[in-house]
Amino acid sequence: MHPIKKQLWLSILTLAALALAGCGKSTDVTQANPGGTPASSDAAQVAAVVDNNPEYADEDVFSTEQVGSFEVGGGFAAVRPLRFFRQITNVERSREVEFGSPDADGKPTMALVTLNRHLTGTFHLLAGSTDPNDTTRTRIAKPLDDQWTRRILLQRVKLPNDSLRWRLVGTSGAQVKTQGGSTNLISLRIQAAGVDTTITDPLAMHRLRRVLLLPPGTPVRLTATTGSATDAVLFYGRDMRRRFVNNGDGTHSFEFPAGRFVGLANFGVDVLSNGTLFDDTAPYDSNAWIFLFAVDPMRAPVDGR
Repeated sequence: MHPIKKQLWLSILTLAALALAGCGKSTDVTQANPGGTPASSDAAQVAAVVDNNPEYADEDVFSTEQVGSFEVGGGFAAVRPLRFFRQITNVERSREVEFGSPDADGKPTMALVTLNRHLTGTFHLLAGSTDPNDTTRTRIAKPLDDQWTRRILLQRVKLPNDSLRWRLVGTSGAQVKTQGGSTNLISLRIQAAGVDTTITDPLAMHRLRRVLLLPPGTPVRLTATTGSATDAVLFYGRDMRRRFVNNGDGTHSFEFPAGRFVGLANFGVDVLSNGTLFDDTAPYDSNAWIFLFAVDPMRAPVDGR
């Protein structure tokens, strides 16, 4: 087995042990075989589990046509962005399944599913002149070509009646990156009541019980580190889009309320190159990370604190 694949499966096996202790166009599933020989029913069962758990496989914050707007700071720019949104016109879906960790009979007990989406469309930008006396508006359309990726982990478990079934035990965040682009989100620090974690790999696997749990109504502070101090960093929520504060040193900060309702939700952090928004001739270039979180009523602040 390739060393990288071996390291990946070793980390997945550790994750699985913890999980058991704690309780447009589509392409057919493809199968790789780093360990174990899957039966045809395994592929079908794995596909069914993924399809029946869209809350862990999908997200609702990136590809929606949310309109963004913000006040523009100082510095040189060819245009002054006023409004912008993505229009996804084609989505090509595919997924790959890697079976591994065979049992004594040579049958796989783990399945790593990589979900891929090729998104194409247009990034629309309504821009004004940098001259405050010029009130004209320009509509700019830039081609969009993004690759969306998320990983899902399943384990084959024995039920009390001795039958076997595949069960979802882990998931990663999602990464959306412009193909051929250079914009880069290096890390994201998440701080809230009882939470302080820094993410450097959005596709790192975590067990379902380790989905980010946040108390309702409390502020969540995000600090994004990017490859350039001139990048624009945006926050995406289910019903909001806001711009991070640029700290001038390659870091960007933002706070949002965890939410008033119990359940799973997604938030996204999107880094856009300076030219995407401020140059009418520069290409669209983006790198977004999207994460699941759950509002946990058991962690609600006491007496509003």
